[in-house]
Amino acid sequence: MANAGLPTTLARLTRLLLATMAVGVLAACGPPDEDDGATAQERLDAAAARMEQVRSLHFTLSHEEGHTALIAGMALQEVRGVVTDSAQITAEAELIILGANTFLETEITIDGENASLTDPLSGNPLSLPSNTLPLDLRAIGSTLSGILSSIKDPVFTTAENLDGVPSQGIAGTLTGADLRPLIPASVAPWQQEIEVGVGDDDLVRSVRLSGRILSSDPDQVIRILTFSGFNETQGSGGAP
Repeated sequence: MANAGLPTTLARLTRLLLATMAVGVLAACGPPDEDDGATAQERLDAAAARMEQVRSLHFTLSHEEGHTALIAGMALQEVRGVVTDSAQITAEAELIILGANTFLETEITIDGENASLTDPLSGNPLSLPSNTLPLDLRAIGSTLSGILSSIKDPVFTTAENLDGVPSQGIAGTLTGADLRPLIPASVAPWQQEIEVGVGDDDLVRSVRLSGRILSSDPDQVIRILTFSGFNETQGSGGAP
């Protein structure tokens, strides 16, 4: 009878050991704000400060849904290019001819207040004020910094590798007014959902904007901006 309680005692010890192990596993898999002590807002603040140091970068704009109007009868589907610290932008754009399933490519060059667009049909250059384009990528580092500071109610989302760098997703909301430095014609009161991918180096490598921003937008539109090559262009020095 002296050993009758031994199996029960061993069972209790086993359950205690398993519970301790489970707590350790859950702690290791906890959300990022518990893992490194930083909240989503603190990560955004650090990214905003880091992006202020960016003077040039490579970018792409694509559309998960919808498109972005460019000029009468044409819309942007994808844009890829380089922004330099001298306020010059060179990009190749894939255009949609509205009303037909026709895709054409064109080149866009922006130098300060002036922009040049190659007519994809005739090949002739078209001159227009840069502020008539849907995106203003000049001073892109400061622009993104301001947008990051405007995001409301940020929360962590999925962690993933972006451009080979471990990155943390952070989602929140903002209004068209918050986006005007990047998208000048954005409708001020409209609210959009935004998700940014912030690398371990605090550089923003992706921005996902969901919802109508421009009055010309289709009902469903999701824009994806990706960034790389920070401060690698001539005259910009090394990475910030």
